Amino acid sequence: MLVVNVVSLITIKEKSTEEILEDVDIKYILRCILRLSPTEVEIYYLLQNKAKEPLTVAEIAKEMNKSRSTIERSLVKLVQLGLIARRPVLAKNGGYTYVYYTKPIDYVKQKLLQLINAYYEKSKQLIENLTSAALIESLNSMANEEGSDGNSN
Repeated sequence: MLVVNVVSLITIKEKSTEEILEDVDIKYILRCILRLSPTEVEIYYLLQNKAKEPLTVAEIAKEMNKSRSTIERSLVKLVQLGLIARRPVLAKNGGYTYVYYTKPIDYVKQKLLQLINAYYEKSKQLIENLTSAALIESLNSMANEEGSDGNSN
């Protein structure tokens, strides 16, 4: 039986900018530009769509079946990015605890636009100053990182 390599029968061409950008959606922005982990996306989704009121770390951890420390790390990042906020509330035992909630969508949109614009400017500057030597150095560094992580594809 003759097996033909299908790839060799297809003309492979460089993708246009439009074709490359077809895959860019809000999930791409959250994952790649903001570098949100799946846990951080899940927390944001929970607070934005499921929670009727602000939630404590313990409530989020229980809902997501994750440790408090994992949730706390993710909440810190989301607060730092300006996607969520926290406020103190009186706890049942008399102390204080924090509850977390999403910021209004208009604020989040403005924040995302600021980040995208800053990302664009930084990327543009890096590319304009790029030399062959710097590109090779970056590629070598990335290859070494993949090799040490065991994540070579």
